Amino acid sequence: MSDATTSVSRSDTGPGAALGRAAELTWLAPSLFVLLTAVRLALIGRLGLFNDEAYYWEWSRRLGLSYYDHPPAVAYILAASTWLLGPTGFAVHFPALLFSVLTSLVLCRLTLDLFPGRWQLAWWSVLLLNVSPLFGMGAVFTTPDAPVTFFWALTAWLVWRAIHGTPWLWYLAGLSTGLGMLSKYNFVLLPPAVFLFLLTSRHRAWLRRKEPYLAVALALLMFAPVVAWNRGHGWASFAFQFWDRHLGPFQPWVYVGRFLAAQQTLTPLLWIACLWGLVRSYRLGRAGNDSHWYLFCVSVCIYAIFGLISIFTLVNPNWFGMGFLTMLVSAADALSASRSWTVRLAPGALAALTTLLFYLQAFTLVLPIPPRIDFATDLHGWSEVALRLREIRTEMPDPARTFVFSHRFQESALAAFYGGEDLEVTRLGPGRDQYSEWTQPGTLRGRDAIYVSNDLWFKAPPESSFRSCTPAGELPVVRSGRKVRTFFFWRCLDYRE
Repeated sequence: MSDATTSVSRSDTGPGAALGRAAELTWLAPSLFVLLTAVRLALIGRLGLFNDEAYYWEWSRRLGLSYYDHPPAVAYILAASTWLLGPTGFAVHFPALLFSVLTSLVLCRLTLDLFPGRWQLAWWSVLLLNVSPLFGMGAVFTTPDAPVTFFWALTAWLVWRAIHGTPWLWYLAGLSTGLGMLSKYNFVLLPPAVFLFLLTSRHRAWLRRKEPYLAVALALLMFAPVVAWNRGHGWASFAFQFWDRHLGPFQPWVYVGRFLAAQQTLTPLLWIACLWGLVRSYRLGRAGNDSHWYLFCVSVCIYAIFGLISIFTLVNPNWFGMGFLTMLVSAADALSASRSWTVRLAPGALAALTTLLFYLQAFTLVLPIPPRIDFATDLHGWSEVALRLREIRTEMPDPARTFVFSHRFQESALAAFYGGEDLEVTRLGPGRDQYSEWTQPGTLRGRDAIYVSNDLWFKAPPESSFRSCTPAGELPVVRSGRKVRTFFFWRCLDYRE
């Protein structure tokens, strides 16, 4: 009897199995998934752009081999989407929704290959993924996490199929790995997880075959343009991602707490279920169950690495979110073994409610979150800001040569998107980002500018860089009758840097 079949018999003949088979409706989870996808499709046409989304949209207008912050995949994806659908908010959001659907379908297929015949487990794993706030937000806002999550799931599935009788799929896994590395650097943690599984399982013989190594070589070949870009830019992106951004004070008592808090983007109950599932997969895996050992290895490597990093620096939840993909399968399997329907349903129900509140928050103030930490704050007011910028530009001495700038790339990117093609926008000031690569201060010398800032991230204009800077008014942003922030504008004449 195979390990996968053994897992089926263990889970399906447990104390709660009869209740589960009698009460669970096979069609319910797929139906809820389709309904949730339809709701998201209706939402993305009305959602404002998230600040990082606008920044990646700026990349899509200037395609390159790589970028300061991340590899280039998200830029090409957004370039394709906006070319096909037009330069609209819907077109920017749509890739996130598309990749969330594809990730869900691949996760379903992976679960069925791990546990043959267990359709209920496969679809409930998909449902848990989709109702969790971490992935629920990722399904409507396009960032590098959208493609990297998909390619993580796809590679994990292809590797499992390759190991179990289809060797040529190693090469497709190599292609998928290359695309994952072109999406986000943290994808590099999946190959070690696969190596750990091969080394510690009955499939160790694969380490003496050529296919896994050719797959890695293919992935590295695909990643070569990013290396070439970094070499030509003083290794800027590698230095930023792997060193510069982590050079803060050593405060593990702060960072570890924030690491644990970040995981609550799954919601506490679902996070506990994931840890329960991870421990359970370890125990079953060590007892000889290949399927659970694979889930454990693919989940634990990225989770453990970022757990270790969290001792030294701040770790955001999306940096290690891919590890929760397979952890959610372990969680769904653990929950299905419980006798209590409260235990089985409560984590998903709480996650779904939280995700619904987040979606509502995007349109109306249903939660009393301070504007500075409310993700929805940046989704509002930018059409009015862009209109004000255009009005001020008409009052400048030479409107055609007037540019717009701020001190934060997020604000510059949002002003660029909502301002339209003929509004020239950049970022000036300390720090480094992709605008630093695009903007040569010498080309701006002698020109006039409009500076924009706001009270949440306020900074006065760099008056020493201009002949003069004078206030050009304020713009309050009101949501549901509550002022959430105020924008400030200045007219700056004769740039001198």
